[in-house]
Amino acid sequence: MENKKKKRYGIVAALLLLVLAAGVGTYAWLTATQSLGNVFTVGSINTPEKKPDPNQPDKPGQENNDGKAYLFETKWKDSSKIVPGSSTDKNPNVGIAKGSDDAYVFIYVKNAMVKDGTDLANTPYFSLNANWKAVDGQVTTSADGKYLSGLFMYAKGATSGPAVLGAENAAEDVYTGELFSKVLFPSTLEGSMVAENPKMTVSAYIFGADQKGEEATPAANAVAQAKEWAKTQK
Repeated sequence: MENKKKKRYGIVAALLLLVLAAGVGTYAWLTATQSLGNVFTVGSINTPEKKPDPNQPDKPGQENNDGKAYLFETKWKDSSKIVPGSSTDKNPNVGIAKGSDDAYVFIYVKNAMVKDGTDLANTPYFSLNANWKAVDGQVTTSADGKYLSGLFMYAKGATSGPAVLGAENAAEDVYTGELFSKVLFPSTLEGSMVAENPKMTVSAYIFGADQKGEEATPAANAVAQAKEWAKTQK
């Protein structure tokens, strides 16, 4: 396969949140399990020493005691309740250690929380924060434009395409900032609509900014590689 011939590396981190029924009309997010690894080729992209600050998501906060963690959710609380018409804190944020290679960062959100995957009107949704953009043609939205799932790229200050998360010359660990801050539940969501084992999976893909391929620019190459990776997350 041609991609195997290219020099490239990426780091994938998956954060899996499971939702199980807990009473009539109310649901609890009972587990928050983080599975990290799946390194394609080892490069000089390292885990940060600290987690992002919950109140300043692009700054270091407490010590990173989660092992080899790149993907964080600092405001997540176990057993948060799902209440139709309400929301719960969920704030995925990617960090890499100072001195690592500069990188492009992507997050894929897989939303499998309702029984009918085509029932977009009743699917929990989120709003993107300022540092992020949807990858064209790679996201699912509701009829009124709410984001439900798909591939997103770190794009702070970029007019198009992804932005580089600069770590090589950084004085401290660097972070993308939160992809989104809350998951919102439509007021029309009912217990009968919720999947038997509903889940939302948030996965991160970190790609060295100096990687070149068949595309015209490193940024375009990173997007192309991220799209291929996203296919494995669906």
